[in-house]
Amino acid sequence: MKKNGFFFLVLLIISLSCAGTARVKISDITGQPGKFNEQVVKVKGTVVQTFAVPFLKQSLVRVDDGTGTIWVKPRDKVYFKGEKIEVEGTVKVGFTIANKNFGFIIIEKEKKK
Repeated sequence: MKKNGFFFLVLLIISLSCAGTARVKISDITGQPGKFNEQVVKVKGTVVQTFAVPFLKQSLVRVDDGTGTIWVKPRDKVYFKGEKIEVEGTVKVGFTIANKNFGFIIIEKEKKK
């Protein structure tokens, strides 16, 4: 019986450590910037605005998940308006004045190969 409990515990620890980043609502990020600043998050939504230089593979896109919008800096990829995307990256708060946060962005992290 103790072997089974130990085995289950080891499997649980391994599965939790291998689990990917959970998806977060954009409204959670913008509503609690202190909690998410410099944290790795995953968001999924539709590209509603884009600034891109396709031949340099550089872009900056605004993503809407139905709860809000946030800017995303993709890594070596150009997304276009209307595309549905899921990105994982680090949240950065643009700047703060008098405890009011202005501008949020997610910098997409490098994908493991």
